Amino acid sequence: MQSLDLVGVHYSSSKPPNPTWIAWGSERAGALVVDGLDHVSATFTERLADGPPRVLAVDVPLGVPVGLARALVGVVTNGMQVLERLVSGAPAQLDEAWARFAVERPGALRLTDAITHGSPSITAARPPSWRALRSLARAIWTLRDRVTVLPFEGMELNPLRPMVFEVSPGALLRVLGLPYLHHRAEGADAEHTAERLQVLQGLGDAVMSLGVRVELPAHVAHVCANDRGGEALDAVLSLVSAHLATRGVWSPPPLSGVGATRAAVEGWIVRPG
Repeated sequence: MQSLDLVGVHYSSSKPPNPTWIAWGSERAGALVVDGLDHVSATFTERLADGPPRVLAVDVPLGVPVGLARALVGVVTNGMQVLERLVSGAPAQLDEAWARFAVERPGALRLTDAITHGSPSITAARPPSWRALRSLARAIWTLRDRVTVLPFEGMELNPLRPMVFEVSPGALLRVLGLPYLHHRAEGADAEHTAERLQVLQGLGDAVMSLGVRVELPAHVAHVCANDRGGEALDAVLSLVSAHLATRGVWSPPPLSGVGATRAAVEGWIVRPG
């Protein structure tokens, strides 16, 4: 995989078998061309070693609630301080802080502005997992001097500098009007496979309604359809979200006020809007 341009990642390292998938592509002749899809597991950092892609969209919560950020860092102004703490902190201390916050504020880990965008119905709330977030933070830290993490280090996409941001395949599917309930369900249930196929078959027309074309090779679609966990499809959907963002089809975080302050710490899901 050479000359990375746009990359979408369904990231997981919290427990074996670590189903991390990476999809990559680029815009050519006015269309997003999906060039490849691979199960990278523990080799994700190595795959980025030659240099960061122009846009790296990750399907994993990048931020934590402000209250937890303060418990981890103290005086906190942006999410990079939290990521640094996760990279350098002792696992036992991180476990303790996470558990204490969860007990003291029931449900708070499942509700951040980044997840809800002000509306709990946008996508299913995902409690941040510090193990997955810590592993991703380490990967990002190897690129620390070469990338900008949105919105921790800036509220707008910067075409002159490689960008890293969070996306949500579920939110993308809802915006596009495509099925999103079962495509990630485990098992060989025909209903789950049928839903993945429906998403793959409808993706091109749905994205076209936003003024964007996607070229999905047959071999990539085949892998997505037959990956029973749905992680491969999520990587492709993350790549589509990355492309939409570069074309200006996304809802940016608030640029001022309390919302901007929270987004700088909790993160922001880049989704069409």
